[in-house]
Amino acid sequence: MNNDICNRNLRLLYIYTILTNMVFTLPVLLPFYRDELGLSFHDFLIGESVFSVILILFDVPAGYLADIWGRKKTMALGAVVLTFGYFLLAIATGFWSAILAQGILGVGIATISGSNSAFLYDSLLSAGRSHEYRKREGFRFAVQLYSVTAACIIGGYLYSINHHFPLILSCVLYICAAIIALLMIEPERHKIISTKHPLRDIRDTLVYVLHGHREIAAIALLMIIVFSTTKICMWSIQAYAGELKIPEIYNGWILGAVMMLGAVSGHFGHHLFKNLRGENVLYAMIFFLALIMMVAGLMPSYFGLAILGFEAFVYGFAMPRAQEAINNLVDSSRRATVLSTANLCMSLGFIPLSQMLGYTSEKTSLFSGLMIYAVVLIGLAGVAKIITLKRAVSL
Repeated sequence: MNNDICNRNLRLLYIYTILTNMVFTLPVLLPFYRDELGLSFHDFLIGESVFSVILILFDVPAGYLADIWGRKKTMALGAVVLTFGYFLLAIATGFWSAILAQGILGVGIATISGSNSAFLYDSLLSAGRSHEYRKREGFRFAVQLYSVTAACIIGGYLYSINHHFPLILSCVLYICAAIIALLMIEPERHKIISTKHPLRDIRDTLVYVLHGHREIAAIALLMIIVFSTTKICMWSIQAYAGELKIPEIYNGWILGAVMMLGAVSGHFGHHLFKNLRGENVLYAMIFFLALIMMVAGLMPSYFGLAILGFEAFVYGFAMPRAQEAINNLVDSSRRATVLSTANLCMSLGFIPLSQMLGYTSEKTSLFSGLMIYAVVLIGLAGVAKIITLKRAVSL
């Protein structure tokens, strides 16, 4: 592949990235569940749990499909599946139809995830430019973030005009993304994705970390607690704004600000508390998350909403340091497996923790649910410490 074709692929990939990350529904998905489907915050979290399960189940099969069938065709298929998922959500009439739509959306995301990065790497490698991968992939992630931020702001306005407009526009853009993917030139495939199922990867990795690798086990366990909670807080922001009777037109600005906070935290966070790393940073973030959830629950106000938004700071600040700790502790033969398994376990961790918040919020109130979750969070930190200490003593 020559440089001209490679550059053309890069331009088309960036356009594809913009189109697939203009998630107009992100700031208004919970209000849509409430206003159009008559569903509760707990019902919504059940749908998100189904979404997480589907991501786990389809992650490796989608990668295998991209290896066998081709990257660009797989990316086009993913965009089409997402179009179908949003169409189903637009015509949904209740809980089960919404759950089906969420499952289809999970398949679409799993199909795109990994294929885009592999397409970028193979395009660069075919042109002898693999040394540019980190720079190009970093730019692609930045494009993702800025696209999501812009879509959040636009989505809030669209919802105020018509509750189905964000879904309809998303369908249009995903169809455009499928066309863009088909215009790409398929590069020679150089990377082989493991055909092992994610759950088997989790089992094998757990055996590895629990036999003489206490520090890795502790970090992985704490990552599950911390980053499952940041995702739960992100969705709670919409519910919180709803409880405060904030018009949905402002949801986009709220979520956009939260996204930008995460971006700034990830970009410049390495300048803060430079000596805080490894297990210590994750324990500190657990207590910080517990604090912001307690304050948000005790003080239902605009201030409480702003405090809850600091979950994005936690994600941007702690994720690079947690990954750095694993990189430093794990040998190169297992490094990618441990990191990917930790990410999959975070999706698994989201399921019970989100259901706990959904159940307590439904039985009491969202504010009480946040305070209860904060107490549980401290308890989980203690349990994690006990588990890893016991493991260290027994070795």
